[in-house]
Amino acid sequence: MLDCFDLTGKTALVTGASKGLGFVFAKALAQAGASLFITARSEEELRANARAVAELGAPCDWMVMDITREDDVAEMVRRCVDRFGRIDILVNNAACGRHNVPPQDVSRQDWDRVIETNLTGSFLCAREVGKQMIGQKGGKIINLASMSGLIINKGVHGGSYDISKHGVIGLTRALAVEWAPHNIQVNALAPGYIMTQINRDFFADHPETLQQFIDLTPVGRIGQPEDLEGAIVFLASRASDFMAGSVLVIDGGYTCW
Repeated sequence: MLDCFDLTGKTALVTGASKGLGFVFAKALAQAGASLFITARSEEELRANARAVAELGAPCDWMVMDITREDDVAEMVRRCVDRFGRIDILVNNAACGRHNVPPQDVSRQDWDRVIETNLTGSFLCAREVGKQMIGQKGGKIINLASMSGLIINKGVHGGSYDISKHGVIGLTRALAVEWAPHNIQVNALAPGYIMTQINRDFFADHPETLQQFIDLTPVGRIGQPEDLEGAIVFLASRASDFMAGSVLVIDGGYTCW
């Protein structure tokens, strides 16, 4: 039965893979048998991560690019297809984080940067990869939403980040409906608070906020990156073939309250 999670022979493209969850996802998909093409804006980190993925036994190529630049996105798809012949899985992970300031203090520049990266950039990547998948007659697109796409988090300021992630969920559903006839499954992964390095650094300076978030999470802890490994493989595999426009929430129960 576990064969339905096997990604041998598949090619996965992961954006924002220089650090954080993107690197975690790339390694998990490699361990499930996929070949990897990883992208981000940091060459040094990409080089190191590509080596680490290759050490797991998976072919891995990489490209420095910005998902908000249409030419970069088109080149990303071209290079991946030139290298591996196809794109079976897109993990639309690249994003920028929360500006934790009151909405009345958010500048237009900061607003535009978050929306352009998290929503428009995700659309551009899905659009270009979608063209390839339509030609292939199949594929999996996994958009990185957040529990913040379903709620407004307690203890932090709502604003452009939450709105962008609500938009990612809307984008997921719209594309799922459009592309289901082409055998393309578009779904979203919505993590809760995960102890990535950026969050680890933030919580080190704000231990009271860490405790507040733990208290708000029914399982009584912050998530670890490995808590998402199985989910990304599931969404990338044929085990999720009957899912379309779904949002898989992994938040320790935070959104149950």
